Amino acid sequence: MREGSGTMQDDGIASRPRRLAHYVFTTLAMTAIAIPALSANWQPPQEPTQWLSVRQSLQSAGTIAVAPWIFFGSLDRESTQAAEYLSNLRAEDGLVEFDGLLLLKRSSASPWSVRPLTMRAICSEGRLERQQSDGSWEDYSGRPGTREKVDWICQQPH
Repeated sequence: MREGSGTMQDDGIASRPRRLAHYVFTTLAMTAIAIPALSANWQPPQEPTQWLSVRQSLQSAGTIAVAPWIFFGSLDRESTQAAEYLSNLRAEDGLVEFDGLLLLKRSSASPWSVRPLTMRAICSEGRLERQQSDGSWEDYSGRPGTREKVDWICQQPH
């Protein structure tokens, strides 16, 4: 850039790094704006066949209730297999209470552990809480993607 009679003029090569920096900054800014919009459309993944089979087997055995369980995610490692489900969403005063279910297996030789949970989504705060045996509520939000999952829960018909 060079000055001439009080105005700035483009001299070509010298302005390329500045134009590139502007382009990169604009692209990054637009990406930062777009990513939350994309994550606002989060939906639970389709229940994998492996988990469908485990859940149906546990339902047939009477270990878990037959309900319209929504698969919410899973973890599949060598030492641990776990899946989360939810059902029976009930909305009241900015909260959505629901039945949660955790299926857990620590090793291939161990039996399935089933942990039913009463949970709630606090819609305005984007947090999840789990009800304790004494009736008190404990935060359950410490994982990535909690805000998006709470948004999805709060947008469901109840």
